[in-house]
Formats: sequence, structure tokens, C-alpha cells
Amino acid sequence: MAKRRQGDRLKYVANLTALAAWVYLGSTALLRLGAEKLFGFFHASATLDNPIAVPEWILGICNLILPAAGLILAFGMMKAAVRNSSMRLHISFDLPRKGELWLFVPVFLGISLACSLGTSTLQRFLESYTSYQTPESVRLPKSGFAMLLYFLGICVIPAIFEELFVRGAVQKLLSHWGAWFSIVVSSVLFSLLHQDIAQMPATFVASVLMGLAAYCTGSLAAGMVVHLANNTMSFCFLYATQKLDGVSAFGLTVYLTMIFCGAAVGCAVVIHRKKLMRLFKPIPRVYDPKNRQSRLERLLTSPLFLLTFVGLAIRAALPLFG
Repeated sequence: MAKRRQGDRLKYVANLTALAAWVYLGSTALLRLGAEKLFGFFHASATLDNPIAVPEWILGICNLILPAAGLILAFGMMKAAVRNSSMRLHISFDLPRKGELWLFVPVFLGISLACSLGTSTLQRFLESYTSYQTPESVRLPKSGFAMLLYFLGICVIPAIFEELFVRGAVQKLLSHWGAWFSIVVSSVLFSLLHQDIAQMPATFVASVLMGLAAYCTGSLAAGMVVHLANNTMSFCFLYATQKLDGVSAFGLTVYLTMIFCGAAVGCAVVIHRKKLMRLFKPIPRVYDPKNRQSRLERLLTSPLFLLTFVGLAIRAALPLFG
């Protein structure tokens, strides 16, 4: 009887996660539609992808609202759904007290940079052999105030609210059935929500590392800092590409790459010599015997969860076929 109740709880959390994903996607789609209606006052053909005559600061505000609102609604729904149960969410934002732990941030950035290079290679491969086309990068604005809004919308807002939803709600609730189980399932969702199939392997690796940061520290703060650092690194490369001339952009890109790679290697050496991994909460084995029931089978028999993940996977794969 106990096993049956435990299985029902997992199915409940799985379907709740799927419903939260739909809340996020649906609310974001409605907000995008509302934004494009607003853009119509500036130009009849203006859209988010082609914002003709729309002031840069308005686009900056849209970049702040669109990613944040849906994530807040999804997190709030999940938190309210388990409020009166034993799974209610207790979230910590405490920063690690030991300064040596911040040496892991450059290592993470080095891994993320290597994954980005792998993503570029995969994008070229898919463009050559499928109908896939690399998504266009965000066009950075000209004014300083709008640039600040873009930085907040691209770097800060996702770092806070994606971690709050994915790690603070989804991973936290699934952790009742094992640490690695919760990290992997939440990372798959995180990757699928980012849509671009070529970026998914790198996104999954980054998400697993951020999931480990949340688990090992018991706080979302470390993952948010790492997430922010990663977004900022990408923003720096984007700025160099769009705002500098060809020679300067190439020089700054090479310089930043050398700095990030050198810092990653140097910090990794220090971490190894000082054995700083011991400062973390012990990481369990990949196979966690905490729950010996077939967790995957129970996920696949959760109808809304299965429908949602299959739907997101199909949506991600469609660009391969035109």
C-alpha cells in the first residue's frame, strides 16, 4: 500500500510539472501576442521578430517581462499545488560561506564555452544535412538605457526565474525520488523549453551542473550566480560580434576565450590540489536505491507528462524537416 501511494505522488508531481510547463508556454504566448498588438500602434507590420519603428526601450521592457511572467506563474502554481502537503517547497537563497567554492564558477564557464563550440559544430552539421537553420541572434540596441534593459532581460531575469522554476520547484519536488533522477528529469525539461535542438546537448550539460550546484549547496543562490555568469559570458561574445568591427571583434573574442579557458584550467588545478569537492554535500551515485520502483515507467504512464514531453520533443525536431 505504501508503494502505491508513493507511486501516485510521483505521477502527481510529473503531471503537475507538465501542467506548469503549459502555464509557462501559454502565458508567454499570450504575452507575445499582446506585445505584438502593442507594436501595431507603431507600425502595422511590426512583430517581435521584426519590430519596425518600435522604440528600443519598449523592446527592452518586453525582454524583461516575457521571460519572467510565465516562469513566475509556473512556479507559483507548483508551489500552491503542494502547499498543504508534505512536499511543500522550502527554498534557500543563502550564498556559500566558504570563498573557495567560487572557484567552481570559472570551471563551469570553461565547460560551457567548450559546449558552445560543440553547439556551433552541430549547427553547421545540421544545416548541411537537414532543413535546420541556425536561429538569428538577438539584435542588441544602440542606446545605453536599452542596452541595460537587454542585459537584464537576457542575463539576469533568466538566471533568477529559470532557476526558481526548474531547480526550486521541479527538481526540488522530484528529489523525493532520488537526486540524480530529479536533476536529469528537470534538465530534460529545461532543454526542451529552450526549443533549439542544436543547443539542447549543451543546455542539458549546463542544466545538470546547475542542478548539482543546487543539490550540493542546498541553495538556489549558487546556481543563480553560475547561470548569471554563463549568460553574461554569452552576452559579452554577442556584444563583441555586433558592436565591434571585424578585426576588433575577432581580437576580443579570442582574448575572452583565452581568459575563460585559462581561468577554468587554473581554478580546476586549485580545486584538485585543495580537494575542495569535499566541501560540498556528498553527491549520490547515479543509481539511487532510495526508491527501487520503476520511476521511468511511472513517468511514462503519467498522461499529461508524457504528452507534454513528447510534444516539446516534436516541436524541437520539426526544424530538421523544414
